[in-house]
Amino acid sequence: MAHFGFEVSRLAPVPDRRRGIALMVSGAALYALMGAQAKAASPNIPTMELVAARSLVTLLVIEALRQRMAVPLRFEQWRHVASRSIGGFVAIVCYFDALRYIALGEAVLLNNLSPVLTALLAVWFLGERMTWFRAGATAVSIVGMWLLVGGRSVDSMQGRGALLGAASAVASAWALISLKQASRANRSILIVWALAATCTVGSLAMADASWSLPSPRAAGLLVGTGVTAAAAQLVTTSGYRLLDASEGSVFGFLTPLFATLLGGALFGEWPGPRGLAGGGLILAAGVALAWWGSRGRRGG
Repeated sequence: MAHFGFEVSRLAPVPDRRRGIALMVSGAALYALMGAQAKAASPNIPTMELVAARSLVTLLVIEALRQRMAVPLRFEQWRHVASRSIGGFVAIVCYFDALRYIALGEAVLLNNLSPVLTALLAVWFLGERMTWFRAGATAVSIVGMWLLVGGRSVDSMQGRGALLGAASAVASAWALISLKQASRANRSILIVWALAATCTVGSLAMADASWSLPSPRAAGLLVGTGVTAAAAQLVTTSGYRLLDASEGSVFGFLTPLFATLLGGALFGEWPGPRGLAGGGLILAAGVALAWWGSRGRRGG
């Protein structure tokens, strides 16, 4: 849920690169904090109400930034922008719903299958070449997912949460493929605006009788989720401007680490040996793909 396709300077000076790394690490921590706030709010707030609050606050922040930057609200290649926005909406809904049933760290780890899935989808939709390295990374990540969630009944709450987490990864991968296409003709801030607007309208359209006025604590968590999400996007955006895109994506894999630590500290959700092994394989596959892509573009 951390890649937005902002323009990147590949040969940034060393001070800029250090600042970029610091921003990416901060962004990863903010995304983990957003998930923790969403999980804390989820027992009392319906998923769609949670998505609506998060997206509306994010939209207000991004709209204020768009006006400050004087960027016209004009889109090109609507098909790709719409595909990215709808895919992102589905990914966020599945991710927030998964937080109801499984540990925060597990939900984030499953969502981090998306870089591997993106590498596969890019072969069919972007014409990129399938390599033994990509195939191997995919196999490793599949083994990791099996270790992480294998043996759970589909009918159980844990099984449902795992399926939702996997669905979030698939939708995120599709959104990233569409983002690659949409970013060729659109300013990145407009793509983020479109996603926030789609999530806001889509979730409000699904409002039902289960929605209610949240308690002060729940309202604080809802606002905090939206503000943290907007801050994470803006911080990550700034980081991507100072780093190569693939290099920046490597630091995005710190989010599961931060999420696991927060999940353990706040909710007592410390992973067991099997979860650690599965999560490690998923992260290793994603980091390897991102790092290999960075080296390949630098001629390393």
